[in-house]
Amino acid sequence: MQEGQEEVNKEYFTSYGDVKIHALMLKDLPRTAAYGKAIEQNAAQLKGKVVMDLGAGTGILSLFAARAGAKRVYAVEATETTAALLRAVVKANGYEDTITVINSPLEDIEQLPGMGVGEKIDAIISEWMGFYLLHESMLDSVLVARDRFLKPRAEGGLLF
Repeated sequence: MQEGQEEVNKEYFTSYGDVKIHALMLKDLPRTAAYGKAIEQNAAQLKGKVVMDLGAGTGILSLFAARAGAKRVYAVEATETTAALLRAVVKANGYEDTITVINSPLEDIEQLPGMGVGEKIDAIISEWMGFYLLHESMLDSVLVARDRFLKPRAEGGLLF
């Protein structure tokens, strides 16, 4: 990675270490409720499945997926302080056996813990467009996750 890009990435991830930005997103009730409703209405597609929540933040989508019956949720969060908060949220909600927090940029993950070589996940959920529509630039990471970890569509791979 080029030196300038590393600095941009550091600033980007550091900005998400501030809990205020997550509080702002969670307080956007229509947005949060819409994600919850979408996952709830698709619970049959997630029940018993392995899901990745990419850019998990405080874990609201991970919690929704776990409540919808996902067998395993990999909550991928690159920001260290936010990943620590996410672990506390998972524990407080009693989902330590379902949600695994991975503190790493997606691009640095070669294999998911507990998954065999070549084993793929069933679904990816992500707020890739972020709040204010274009604040986050997660689409590239979603595409890497799709190509690296998601089952092909013909085998039931889903992208939410």
